[in-house]
Amino acid sequence: MSLIEIAFAYGLIALGQSSEDPGVIRGRVVNLSQREALCAGAEVILRARIEGEFAPVAKTVTDAEGNYRFEGLPVGPEYLYLPGANRQEIHYPGRRVGLTRGQPAAYVTLEVRDTVSDPSPLVIRQHEIVIGTEPGAVHVVEAMLVDNPTATTYVGRTKTAGMTPVTLRLGIPSDFERITFEREKFGSRFQVIEGQLVTGIPWTPGEQWLRFTYTLPAAAIRGVWQRALDAPCESIRVRVKHARLEEIACDLPPVADGPPNEKIFQSGAGVLPAGHAIRVQLGNVPLPWTVYARWAALFALAGLIVGTAIILRRQRRNGAAADDPTIGQQKPIPGPVASEAPKGRWRRRQQGRRAA
Repeated sequence: MSLIEIAFAYGLIALGQSSEDPGVIRGRVVNLSQREALCAGAEVILRARIEGEFAPVAKTVTDAEGNYRFEGLPVGPEYLYLPGANRQEIHYPGRRVGLTRGQPAAYVTLEVRDTVSDPSPLVIRQHEIVIGTEPGAVHVVEAMLVDNPTATTYVGRTKTAGMTPVTLRLGIPSDFERITFEREKFGSRFQVIEGQLVTGIPWTPGEQWLRFTYTLPAAAIRGVWQRALDAPCESIRVRVKHARLEEIACDLPPVADGPPNEKIFQSGAGVLPAGHAIRVQLGNVPLPWTVYARWAALFALAGLIVGTAIILRRQRRNGAAADDPTIGQQKPIPGPVASEAPKGRWRRRQQGRRAA
């Protein structure tokens, strides 16, 4: 018994399946790419909700007429099932099924598709971009309505053997600091390759919204946000929120009747090709207070160093003055030396007078 079969067996045990359980889920598998042709030999997986998540509990293979059947399933409001079929390594889930004592059986038709790897059939029907600035950062919110208008599932092609095929590349600026996807299935399947966000998610026929948010450092974009379109785009709308709207410019036509605190740009008629660059001039984005604080700290440190140097220099001068006893005393002013001859004659005259 394989590991997957063991997992299925344990899943059935957890559900409490027995021969006395009346629940039945049956149906057929059809290929919508071939006008609902019946799929013989298709693998069908049955999942059940266990602790809030759907886990596989049983599997089977369709017969020659594309029919499948799961029986002996527990019934009750606490049980919820999700059948799905596999084709060309793509899983196509059906609808969720609840079984009760009054309605223990359900019939579910599972729809699968053929796959195509090249060229990409994806088209962006709508592309909404909201750009907001704050000190030191630019925040961008994007929403794209991605459509696969064909009857096949697009799986992409890999450039290198052994690598995961790529179905979509997001042309957002490579300097993004973080990105958050609205739906977990997208967030867990995107990865950064050569500076670009790429995914290998199979795109089934129909439209899907792809919404995500990312942040850019203001110093990295230098006042200009630029983005290349990921696929042909029928309509793109850019909204910019900025303190000084007169600094905002874009290569898309402006919309006149926008809110007073926003500037809006909208593409005209016609489809913009994949790779077309959208450029928005944001003007001066203010620096965060932390930058000003760092500069203030540097100036304060410089002032402290200069002040300390001046004080030390004065102290050295005062110390030198204390060590020299002559400093601060009045010194005699040098002058001519008095002659001794006149003084000697005066003394002899005085002595002669006394003798007389």
